[in-house]
Amino acid sequence: MERIYLREARGDVDKKYVGFTPNGSAVKPVHIAGGSLRCIYGKYNRTRNIKKMALVSDAKGNVPSGNDADTIYQELENKELIEDNVTENSVESMRNEMQRLLSVDRGVYVVKGLKDGMISYSAGSKYFLTSKAMYEDAGEFMGSIVRAYCPDLAEYISELLDKGTDAITLLFQPVLEADMEEFTDQNQYEDIPAFQSMNDQMKRFTTGIAEAGSCLLDNLRHHPNPLTQLRLFNFFCIFNLIRYMALLEAFYCGESVRPILLDFSGKSQSFSSVARASEMSYTQMYKSINRFYAWGYAKWLEDDKGYTKDDLLNSETPAYEEGKKVSKTSKEELDALWTLAKERASTLDGEEMYTAFGETMYDMLALEASSHPVNYLRALGNLSGILYPPDKFHPNKRFVVSQDILEMLLRSCVKSSEVISGQDIRKRLWDRFGIIIGGGQFEMTTLHQSGMILQIDEDALEDNFSAFASVLESMDFAEIMADGILQIRLGGTENDR
Repeated sequence: MERIYLREARGDVDKKYVGFTPNGSAVKPVHIAGGSLRCIYGKYNRTRNIKKMALVSDAKGNVPSGNDADTIYQELENKELIEDNVTENSVESMRNEMQRLLSVDRGVYVVKGLKDGMISYSAGSKYFLTSKAMYEDAGEFMGSIVRAYCPDLAEYISELLDKGTDAITLLFQPVLEADMEEFTDQNQYEDIPAFQSMNDQMKRFTTGIAEAGSCLLDNLRHHPNPLTQLRLFNFFCIFNLIRYMALLEAFYCGESVRPILLDFSGKSQSFSSVARASEMSYTQMYKSINRFYAWGYAKWLEDDKGYTKDDLLNSETPAYEEGKKVSKTSKEELDALWTLAKERASTLDGEEMYTAFGETMYDMLALEASSHPVNYLRALGNLSGILYPPDKFHPNKRFVVSQDILEMLLRSCVKSSEVISGQDIRKRLWDRFGIIIGGGQFEMTTLHQSGMILQIDEDALEDNFSAFASVLESMDFAEIMADGILQIRLGGTENDR
């Protein structure tokens, strides 16, 4: 049999079962925005003029060729884009401000030739949509899901991008060019088996997205700031992307939904059972992802490659990719793992036999690849304000959400005209996002079924919900009545469309 290449296996599994490649610990929220907005709008722009105007210098102070102050000022004068009384110093000051605005997302890079690889979700119009870049495929995938299950929300976002009424777009108005090109790959989700033949968990996931998207749309229509609207929409995409990854095992292997326990205790794991249980819910999430990929590699060995038990028992140790050199230590580690897999598989048959090799392939990829799906999820969760602590030095995370993420969740569960109770918000958070906060027997039962009963008690859950209510009150999204009843209302005034 031909040699097994781990990179090929991962690429095939991602393409066939996932829909994008969750690879790279350098992924940022801006990458999700770039992909989702391009997919929803259906076009992208050439941003050379924007980039030339805004990029004064790189991090080392180097000025790109042709981007010096004299050249830019002369071009603006020749094209009659500035008034006669505007000085070169004034233009340079404005360019510095432009660079600060665009680079706030750390998604704008100075490159040779001033290519079009500029991405920034702080900019709120079609003029800032660019061609496909690294790490943006997940955003495109989420954009295709939003187009399918939240068509009204997708249409609204597209109209918002088309208007270009945000402050950043207006600042760049003199140099904007709508040199748009078509983006045709807008239905990527349709090729994924989990969407073609939906089980109950996938139906629940898509129903939750549809309901949350409709609610979020209502709130966006009542929000005055287009940049904030796009920011909330991006967090909506990111949270559902993370949840999609966490549910892959449920979509393909029939596993139950693992709850996401939000921690509002404000305490460390040593002093809070809620914090410990929230960490456990994160642990369950990434272990579920591990099991899904082990299953995926097993299916790849059996269905895509057609390897038999004898083939695998007599195979040589897989390599990461053809021609890649590995150190002696790495080779010994990989050989040892594959030998152990053969020993396990020798006593197994059928699906269990393939799974033994699939699990080992996942472990080998974790050793050989620079990044893997759990690192991807962790990086995105850290930077978007979903996971805590938000750094690379604490691998054990828990769900402590930022105020931005919390606002997105609330606006996806409560319409602008509604006033709902604490019981209502608990039910909607669970139905639409798989989130648990606390406050009732349902939460205890759900956590018990997921195996977290040893981590938490009912009193701690009630305290967690009380802390959640206090946060909502401080955000002016709720009030606690004299009888102790929580009332949640967001309000707002509808914008002209």
